Amino acid sequence: MEVSVLAGVMFKLFMLMLLGFVLNKKGVLDEHTNRGFSALIVNVTMPLLIISSVLSSSSENRYEAALLLGAGMIMYPCLMLFGRIMAFLFRFPKNDRRVYECMCVFSNNAFMGYPVLRSVLGDEAVFYCCMVHFAFNIYVYTYGVSIFAPNEGNRLSEIKKMINPGFIFGIIAFIIFITGIRSSGIIYETVYMAGNLTSGLSMITLGSVLAMYPMKESLTNLKYYKFSVIRLIIVPLVSFLACRLLNVSDYYTKIITITNAMPVANLVLMLAAQYRSDKSGIITGNILVSTILSNITIPILCIILF
Repeated sequence: MEVSVLAGVMFKLFMLMLLGFVLNKKGVLDEHTNRGFSALIVNVTMPLLIISSVLSSSSENRYEAALLLGAGMIMYPCLMLFGRIMAFLFRFPKNDRRVYECMCVFSNNAFMGYPVLRSVLGDEAVFYCCMVHFAFNIYVYTYGVSIFAPNEGNRLSEIKKMINPGFIFGIIAFIIFITGIRSSGIIYETVYMAGNLTSGLSMITLGSVLAMYPMKESLTNLKYYKFSVIRLIIVPLVSFLACRLLNVSDYYTKIITITNAMPVANLVLMLAAQYRSDKSGIITGNILVSTILSNITIPILCIILF
């Protein structure tokens, strides 16, 4: 991997995030537009990015794709256990530990992971990333909900939320890949153009969202930096070592390690807000600090590991 290319990609993404931050402060973007752009990305452009990546990918590694999907289903429970151990070892307050566990499990692959992988490893990496993290939707609406709504009796609505565009298009992408359907015509080009909007739009939206967080309080809280060590350094290092022990190929090791090096997922905050959790302040602060620091830690990790 060309580290200089990765550093360049991270810098461009950071500048787009900064643009979103400034546009929010100037009143061009606000909470309403953030919700609209987020819905557009999650429900339209990102699923189309996944489809375009598989339409142009090689059909030779079908077994590996299925293996990655299964590996992801196992990886997330392992991250849950690991998050619990880290929350205990780093002595986070007892009342907050389950929230820190959740933030350790779910990384921001939606807004940052896909753009980074696509820029550094190519379109095909997006599809394989989708397979590895296909389990995200399943666990975030089961395990994640259990943290913020532990006494919630009816899970039917949460099960319905798992059947979202990302989940559906992930299945469609897997079927396309397995059946060997490929395209390079006008349909593919249209899907590709729409999917291309994901990178820039996601980072601008992320910057706008961060602009609404309590900047000073977050940047001066040492607990958030302590957690960022776990989320941005320890988790990807353990992921890398696990891949090496399991003799995973370099290509898939890069995908798993880089995606697990992403900052805290925005969806964790959305869950907390939905259930009116009093932990929203902790989550927003950790999202802000981990997102800023990830622009430094991801290139450094790649220099060391790859």
